Amino acid sequence: MKNKKHIFWRLPTVLFSEIGAFLLLSFYADQLLILKHILPNPQPLTLNYEYNLRTLFRELYIIGYATGYYYLITYTIEKRKTNELEKQRLNDIIYRQKSEQELTKAQNAFLKAQINPHFLFNTLDFVYHSIVELSPPAADAIITLAEMMRYAIDSDKMGEFIPLSDEIDQVENLVYLNQIRKNHKLLFELQYQEEVRRFYLIPLVLLTMVENIFKHGNLTEKNHGAIVKIYNQDGMLFIETDNLINNQIRPAGNHKGISNTEQRLKYAYGEDIVFSYKATESNHFIVRLGIPADLLMPPVSPLKALPGIDK
Repeated sequence: MKNKKHIFWRLPTVLFSEIGAFLLLSFYADQLLILKHILPNPQPLTLNYEYNLRTLFRELYIIGYATGYYYLITYTIEKRKTNELEKQRLNDIIYRQKSEQELTKAQNAFLKAQINPHFLFNTLDFVYHSIVELSPPAADAIITLAEMMRYAIDSDKMGEFIPLSDEIDQVENLVYLNQIRKNHKLLFELQYQEEVRRFYLIPLVLLTMVENIFKHGNLTEKNHGAIVKIYNQDGMLFIETDNLINNQIRPAGNHKGISNTEQRLKYAYGEDIVFSYKATESNHFIVRLGIPADLLMPPVSPLKALPGIDK
């Protein structure tokens, strides 16, 4: 309110000051032009009523033109801002509609995913009972495959961290299935310390690293077998893989699975992890992962964390 009162006396003061300054500047400028014989004037120039009125009319013309120009520029800027806001509003509406469509698709996909695994496992169970007497190895492979698929499907329901022992068991299932496919001719070795099974890790890390070996590796060359090592050393859990690269397979996704695993690990454990992968001069692909062991302890139950409450 106080600022509004100031406007009522400041605006006239500024306006009259500008008019007075303009009259004086015009008068002295005209005198200078006449003195330099640039502006002809047969009569002496005096700062009288007639001169002030003529100069004031010229000043009002300039003020009017400047005011109109100011409002035109202001209107253009405001119009542009309005158009941008309207465009942003329309983009937000389009984005919201697309998000709703994607959400609907995701919900439909989720419902299908709830139906399809049930149908799949029933079918595998039927096949198992149909061939168990004819081919026990094939029936065993079907049970192993069903176990792996159930693990992959339920991985998002296991919680944020799972026992590393579960992942090791699934890796052994994966190796078993691939050995059956290749008539047990694959050169693959899994080495791990028994103590690492007690660690808790985010799901599908070890499994993804091993799948990468079977997908891109050559496991049939003598003296170049693939090896996976899991061990605890100096307060760090290390997972190392080493395999011969299969040059007959075209690289797909530029090791996208490994890159995604690295991003998941950094999101879960921060920058404390050690993660590297490279192709050596001997055509081997090596991946090395290290995570501080104190970050891999079993999650504490909220009830157990409360004093005086036993599980």
